[in-house]
Amino acid sequence: MSEELNKGDAAFNALARARSRNSKFRNQTTPKRRPRFGRSEEIRSGAHPDQRDPQFLTNVMKKFVKDLGWQQSTSVADLMSRWPEIVGEEIATHVSIDVFNADTNELILRTDSTAWATQIRLLSSDLKRRIALEVGDGVVKTLKIYGPTQPKQKGLWRVPTMGKKDY
Repeated sequence: MSEELNKGDAAFNALARARSRNSKFRNQTTPKRRPRFGRSEEIRSGAHPDQRDPQFLTNVMKKFVKDLGWQQSTSVADLMSRWPEIVGEEIATHVSIDVFNADTNELILRTDSTAWATQIRLLSSDLKRRIALEVGDGVVKTLKIYGPTQPKQKGLWRVPTMGKKDY
C-alpha cells in the first residue's frame, strides 16, 4: 500500500506541476490574430461613412466655426455681404446696414429718404422673417430704421438749416 501512495503522490505532484506551469501561461498575453473573415475588433472603413472618411469643406468649416463660437459673427458678415440678394436690389439701393449691435442683436438700417424709412418700418416684420430665413433664426432680434442724416457742414461759416429733412 505504501507503493500506491507513492505512485498517487507522484501523480498528484505531476498534476500540480502541470497546473502551475499552465497558470503561468494563462497570465501572459499573447498577440491576437486578426480573423481572416468576419468581424474584427479594429475599426475599418466600410460601405458606410464614418469620421475617417473625407469630409466636405463646408461641413468642416461649420464645425470649426461652431467650436470657436463664431456663429453670430459669421452670420452677420453673411447678412452684410448678401444684403442686396436678401432684400432685393431695389430696397438695397435705398436702404443700407448702418450698425449691428451684437449685445442686443439689433440691426440698425439707414434709408436715403423718410419715405423709404416709413415703408421699411411697415415691412419690418417681413424683413426680419426673410433675414431669419437666410442667415439663421435669432441673429437679428430687433430692427431700427432711421431716415437720412443731415450732411456735416465743415468750415467756419455755417448757414442754419430748418431741421431734419430729405437731402
